[in-house]
Amino acid sequence: MNTQNDDLNVLDTLRKSLDDVTLAAPVEEIVARGRARRRQRRRMAVAAVGVAAAAGLALGVPGYGHPSTAPPSSGGAAPAAFVVEKQADGTVKVTWGKEQYFKDPAGLQQALRDAGFPVLVKTGVFCKGPDDHTKVDDSGVGVGVHKVMRGERTGTGDKGSGEGDTVVFVFDPAAMPAHTQLSIGYLNADQLAVTQGRPGSVERLVPTDVKLKCSTDWRS
Repeated sequence: MNTQNDDLNVLDTLRKSLDDVTLAAPVEEIVARGRARRRQRRRMAVAAVGVAAAAGLALGVPGYGHPSTAPPSSGGAAPAAFVVEKQADGTVKVTWGKEQYFKDPAGLQQALRDAGFPVLVKTGVFCKGPDDHTKVDDSGVGVGVHKVMRGERTGTGDKGSGEGDTVVFVFDPAAMPAHTQLSIGYLNADQLAVTQGRPGSVERLVPTDVKLKCSTDWRS
């Protein structure tokens, strides 16, 4: 360490704050006080950084947020795959970014269940009860689903088409029939190549008290 330069830096700092140091004070006293001031400022800076970090953690934790399964970009943290929010009316709102709609199906299933909505989420596999009505519309939505799930997309495009900026669905646990859950089946890459994203997923109401029949055929 260069003691001479260090002392000069201390003296330079003190030129701006000599209220409590008289001109008759020895140089050693001035240097000692300057070093003490610098140590105090360093301690205050470290404390401020700690408070800021704690505040960032407190503000950055959503109630039902789940991290993305995609690798983080070099520019910073990866966006969340989705955000789940319980509404005052008892419904559950889920919001996806445009490129995150098909990410983290297992996390979505757990988040919806934690929020009180019975659901089964799979990719490339589609389930139904042994006696269930199998028909779905062009968007992949089965009979009765609209009563428990409603959605909209900002921008243009149909559900699962990959167009638009944001996907928003609202799930209603109170509207779910007894012993029933919502089955959501996301088409995998090979299946999407066939459908061109229409549909991109299939939703059906299925029973919870019997063994389900599951297959890779989204049309059955």
